[in-house]
Amino acid sequence: MNSQNRRMTFFKKQSIILSLFAVPQAIIYVIFFIAPIIGGIFYSFTDYNGINKKLNFVGFDNYRMVFSNSRFLKTVMFNVKYSALLVLFIVSLSLVLALILNSSLKGKTVFRSVFFFPAVLPLLTMGLVFNSIITKGLPQLGASLGLESWEISVLSKPDTAMYAILFVAIWQGLAIPTVLFLAGLQTVPKELEESASLDGATAWKRFLYITLPFLVPTITMVFVLTLKQGLMVFDLIMSMTQGGPAGSTESMAMLIYNHGFVERRLSVAMAEALILAVIVCTVSFIQIVWSNRKRIY
Repeated sequence: MNSQNRRMTFFKKQSIILSLFAVPQAIIYVIFFIAPIIGGIFYSFTDYNGINKKLNFVGFDNYRMVFSNSRFLKTVMFNVKYSALLVLFIVSLSLVLALILNSSLKGKTVFRSVFFFPAVLPLLTMGLVFNSIITKGLPQLGASLGLESWEISVLSKPDTAMYAILFVAIWQGLAIPTVLFLAGLQTVPKELEESASLDGATAWKRFLYITLPFLVPTITMVFVLTLKQGLMVFDLIMSMTQGGPAGSTESMAMLIYNHGFVERRLSVAMAEALILAVIVCTVSFIQIVWSNRKRIY
């Protein structure tokens, strides 16, 4: 056997060994990801309620019921408004914070560590803590200061409950996007900024025409992650309002939970979950395609 044949035999054996290492991960992926998706699609075309073993195929009745349900349409509008505000504030504020932390600010290392702390806290725990602060702490403080507007919890008002949840989500969600933007700022060529500065470009123009184009991939990543967080918000709502008051903070994920585990309409919940997945994938795909056209290589 010549050397070329020996090399080919070695590479074949190596490929087989590597494939065998990938088999356990592939099996786990199929069991815990692919199989539930297929099962969800199947059950969404039945009248399954999570208890009865006998299934009846109902075709697209569940989907027609979902789209004709005003409660579902209300949750979609809530998610759209909530996600738009969340993306707007997190992308803009995290970018500003990253620019500040990337400058020659004294004590920025300590500030980075303290600032990242909220990212490691579970959302459910944070929701419970802020729920106690907003419903008990602030009204008591308002009563002691004579501020009548503070005596009623903002979580008990349909017009303000969403903004209280949004505040907590922004406070917790700024850390990781800021770190991502800090990493993105390291990819901006310093020589371009120095050349533009020597040519008389202002700081705003250097940011707009040099820094920002190089941050497009990072902006896309932050946008998609934040949008997914907004469209699938559940933990904070569950721990702070349970969808109230009067259903004003019921999100799509909260509605899926209520239909599936509270009202025992599991097939309807499956249909709603698939619709939510399609919405998230579609918006993310559009954003990624758009960003690829704007990317600087």
